[in-house]
Amino acid sequence: MAYLPCDLCGGTDARFLMMCERLDGPLVQCRRCGLVYVGARREDFAFSRFDPERSRRLAERVRALALVDEEVEAREAPIRERVMQERLQWVQRFVTSGRLLEIGCADGAFLALAARAGFHAHGVEPDPTTSARARQRTEIHVFPGTLAEAQYPAASFDVVVLFHVLEHLDSPRRALQEIHRVLRPGGILVLETPNIASVWFRLFGRRWRQFIPDHYYFFSPATLTRLLEENGFRVLALTHPRRIVSLRLLADRLRRWHAPLGRFFMRGLTRLGWEERTLTLRLSDVLLAAARRV
Repeated sequence: MAYLPCDLCGGTDARFLMMCERLDGPLVQCRRCGLVYVGARREDFAFSRFDPERSRRLAERVRALALVDEEVEAREAPIRERVMQERLQWVQRFVTSGRLLEIGCADGAFLALAARAGFHAHGVEPDPTTSARARQRTEIHVFPGTLAEAQYPAASFDVVVLFHVLEHLDSPRRALQEIHRVLRPGGILVLETPNIASVWFRLFGRRWRQFIPDHYYFFSPATLTRLLEENGFRVLALTHPRRIVSLRLLADRLRRWHAPLGRFFMRGLTRLGWEERTLTLRLSDVLLAAARRV
């Protein structure tokens, strides 16, 4: 089977790793540079534009695979705001003011926090329903489309952030080139993306939580560093993010890996009244990077 070429090095020799029903095609690894990616796709490349029919099909697959419990996710909203605060504090380690752009800003919640902290907050969001909600926030500026469609002037931002967006894109390499263009010299890029080199991937295999139908690229510290350096960035920090998670959410994730054990854990939490209790973890299956435009 012929696989898609590697987006990192352009190589055309990839080795098969596995088939996984959660992914859109076979998981492969470039023999030249080591990048792990989905080597063929059922869905067309579409992140350069918004395709509502494609989004509907992907949402149906996520529901069919039972990857998300919407009731559990809804009850996690207060904790998600604390996660966004953690992200903002990380950004502020490198830059504390100026023009900030979030790629894939969803409903604008992170941008609103950034605006209150003194940033001039801008975002791009291709989903029209989600971007419409974001544009109701008067303190931020949101473009309803992709970064390429926004056509921002060169060197127009001091910091660009993207949280769990890179793995969705048609071409992370082209995205980094456009980010480099819109960042001023010396500007800061902050991103989060799954870590394929984590022990959690080796432990869970096909059931790893980062395997979902519209994740296409899976970076390691080495391949993410190469991507950044080859597209005009110098890595300042590469670590794993600290995350606040509820015991309820941990039980839900455990149930998806081992249903009887997860249900037993949840019953125990319910009897003790501990569902809302939280833990602070450093998630090694996610990479958090900060880089400077050179």
